[in-house]
Amino acid sequence: MSITQLILIILAVVAIVWGIYTLLKSIRQKNQDVLATDAIEHDKDGLPIIPRHQRPEPEESQLFKAEITPDNPKGEVKLSADDTELHLDNYPANDGFANVTKSANDKLLAETHTFVENENDAFSMLANATETISPVVHTFDENQLKNDSFTDNSPILDTHIQAQIDEEQNSPLNNAIQNINISIFPNQQFVDIKGDYLLELIDKYGLKFGAMNMFHRYENKDGTGLLWFSLMMIDNEGISPFDLNRLPTQTMKGLVLFLSLPHPRPVQGFDSMMSIAGLLANDLNATVYDDTGEPINKENTQAMRELAINFGR
Repeated sequence: MSITQLILIILAVVAIVWGIYTLLKSIRQKNQDVLATDAIEHDKDGLPIIPRHQRPEPEESQLFKAEITPDNPKGEVKLSADDTELHLDNYPANDGFANVTKSANDKLLAETHTFVENENDAFSMLANATETISPVVHTFDENQLKNDSFTDNSPILDTHIQAQIDEEQNSPLNNAIQNINISIFPNQQFVDIKGDYLLELIDKYGLKFGAMNMFHRYENKDGTGLLWFSLMMIDNEGISPFDLNRLPTQTMKGLVLFLSLPHPRPVQGFDSMMSIAGLLANDLNATVYDDTGEPINKENTQAMRELAINFGR
């Protein structure tokens, strides 16, 4: 037997199995449809529908019959479109039922009169209740509100105000495009700057620790006003911010001072940076250098000053 014949036999078996499966599925679906149809025909609103010939005959006492009279000896009920009224005169009077009905009507009429008489009192009670539950609206004197001042501190408000002040103070640093850098290095080659001594000089010249873990000099020595310039340190890894926890026991190779540009008052910021850099260099027995590594002189100082003034024009 060749491979082709074997494949044809397998396909034939698969086709037969699939045909049997399809036939069984169609028969099952047909039975479900028949059962659903029977349920619809023999069940309505959850109640069985009984064929008319299987329904029990009503008892004789349940049938309505008219009174037997000489004119109607069989007691038949005759209905007509011309006579659909109920004639009570043909039935015997029932005094008990009439008395009960009259008593109930009298009681209902009395209650109605009572309700009408007390209608005004009911509405008065409703109005009083409404006034009781109505909220009291307090008004304030506008002039008094203007004269009153807030005496309690609000931590959230204080934090928000302080954040706005910091943003305005540090706007040159936050919006910097370019910096004018100068550096300070000790005159002796193997002498480092001690952190505890640097802290004394920083306090002496009014620098404040702040944004980006750097020391900053502001317009006023108490740390208020516009930012003039910033200070970072130079260690074995290069230019780095300060860590106040390590600074008292730390040593460094040098210092970097920089003025951020553009600056709203570049002349004041530059002159303040150069002045304090000279004071720090004098106290540290060090020299101030420009960004090319040349010691500060009149020429490169004037060039940096003009750069600060003309930047952004």
